[in-house]
Amino acid sequence: MDWETHIVLAGKMLEVCALPKGAAIYAVLPVVDIEPVHYHRQYAHLLANQPLMVEVAADLFGTPECGARDFAALRRRMAPVVADLEAAAAAAQADPAASYFERLEARNRAYFTRRIAEEAERFITVELAGALEILGPEAAAISTDRLAASLSLASHTYFDTFNNPVGVFIPLAANYSAHWDLFGSVDYLEYKASFYHPDVIRPFRRAVHGSDVWGRAIPAAGEADSGGRDPLGPQAGPPYDAAALIKAMIQRLGALAPGISPGSVELAIRNFLATLGLKRIVPADRELRFCRALEAEIAARIRALFPRN
Repeated sequence: MDWETHIVLAGKMLEVCALPKGAAIYAVLPVVDIEPVHYHRQYAHLLANQPLMVEVAADLFGTPECGARDFAALRRRMAPVVADLEAAAAAAQADPAASYFERLEARNRAYFTRRIAEEAERFITVELAGALEILGPEAAAISTDRLAASLSLASHTYFDTFNNPVGVFIPLAANYSAHWDLFGSVDYLEYKASFYHPDVIRPFRRAVHGSDVWGRAIPAAGEADSGGRDPLGPQAGPPYDAAALIKAMIQRLGALAPGISPGSVELAIRNFLATLGLKRIVPADRELRFCRALEAEIAARIRALFPRN
């Protein structure tokens, strides 16, 4: 998906979980790894790196300068912060006593802080501003809620698999996730060439946002893990549980990664949810059915746009 569509789709994911749409902007953050080019879709798109990104971005978005949309002041504020973090990262790399994970965390914190600070103005004044036409003005009030931000950020990687293979589970597993069956059922070269054209992506974005799939009841009997929720009752539709929806998205990313071990997927889920303070079992059957229905809706629209002759 293009950047603006990521924000719009994240806004709907937040809405069906009754979370603030002001967290939708976090869905654009993974594009920071476009620099350096060899990081693209290999760094900020990884589930392992996203909790740190949420922390860094929430701190930046929560500053008075960002709230006032005073980006010159925000750059002045962040410059010494970035310099200190880069110095700390260099020191960690040179310290023989530092562990691998200490060096990695220092490097990542410096990188994500610098890149998010560099792109914050564009993200807010271009991508978020464009998405407000569909999401409404409430999405402009940027939220620092960690659960909402995490759901929004993870949704970027989830929706990216409609366009590109993504190494979601690195370093736990090197398998790439993508909608491989979709790629084989459309005119893929035309899809890649034309999908982001404004005459295509804008109506697509609005159509998916307005689809009834977001509010549709998706019942199923005999759930294995319903957590006490009635699968055939009113809870068959929204609101969904945000932590469960994160889990369901990661489960689907695993299902889209041929050959990946179930253990790698489960560990990725546990690691991600643990950063949100969730160390209990999170039932996600309802949310998993919703994800499948949403994917079917999106895939059908893409197939209609780019039929394979």
